[in-house]
Amino acid sequence: MAVAKRMLGRVGKNTNIEQSFFVTWGCNTFIGDDVYINRDVSITDNSLVEIGDRVLIGPGVCICTGTHAIDAKSRRENEGTSFAQPIIIESDCWIGAGATILPNVRIGRGTTVAAGTVVTKDIESGCLAGGVPAKVIRKLE
Repeated sequence: MAVAKRMLGRVGKNTNIEQSFFVTWGCNTFIGDDVYINRDVSITDNSLVEIGDRVLIGPGVCICTGTHAIDAKSRRENEGTSFAQPIIIESDCWIGAGATILPNVRIGRGTTVAAGTVVTKDIESGCLAGGVPAKVIRKLE
């Protein structure tokens, strides 16, 4: 945790990060209080990554802010250049094992993302989301 606190933009109190943990640009990652990040989590954060308070992140989760242009012509013209967009995980969320969170996504407060889900767009607060791509399965109490 001492290393994590030096390399990340912010690590809140009572936060626990298991090994192995991979982050590319730690200075862009801000983690709230009482967060638990399980083993084998990667954050490829060329852009802002905000993780709210009391978030649980399961093993093998990938939080990936980097992307490329969708069409081949643009990638050729830009020589494959990548760009990044932020990811926001609001407080009280649970991100299940093996989930993938893609660029330019906000996961609303109190939402649970099922294991293996691929999140490609914003998910509203207080719901259960799952699938590839993610969709809201139901609202949570």
